[in-house]
Amino acid sequence: MRILLPATLIVLLVLVALSPLYAQETKEWEFFGGYSLQRTQVREYFKSTPSIYSIKNRLETLNGWEFSVTENMNHWFGGTFDVSGHYKTPTLQGSPNQERMHSFMYGPRFSLHTPYVTPFAHVLFGAAISNVQVTPVGPHASNTSFAAAAGGGVDLNLGQTISVRLLQAEYVHADALGASQNNYRASAGVVFRVGKTK
Repeated sequence: MRILLPATLIVLLVLVALSPLYAQETKEWEFFGGYSLQRTQVREYFKSTPSIYSIKNRLETLNGWEFSVTENMNHWFGGTFDVSGHYKTPTLQGSPNQERMHSFMYGPRFSLHTPYVTPFAHVLFGAAISNVQVTPVGPHASNTSFAAAAGGGVDLNLGQTISVRLLQAEYVHADALGASQNNYRASAGVVFRVGKTK
């Protein structure tokens, strides 16, 4: 987190400084949807005896989706609401654990709109909901915690109304199921732009 925040601030300053040079027409709303994966520490249960479950925290890569809506206030600044869901069912010593993590975050976004690509950076704050359950029947746990994400990405513009998000990469922090989680998330998909021109 200490490394990512200064790096994000530097990117933001560069984007703001260069925005007058590359400004083009910017639509008021942007809708993004796509595939996402998240490297995260999860809680997993396993049988330490035939009738007693124990807990172990392990790093897993969860697959899922991400959806966001950005309202552009001008050529370079906007606000983004981001929702994501990531899932996996790993097996630990014969016990299948159904892992689910959802996040809901909002924060400022800084973009550099050019005719061909749109790089951006954002900082998001909100909540993460984590769930784990041994299937089909077994122990389970769930909680809601504070979450934050810092990162950015780049969109390849195919026109005024559609782009391909080549990559969005973020550091994500949450305090899920009693453990401080420092996660990494990567996403790619399609962006649709609608509304008035800024």
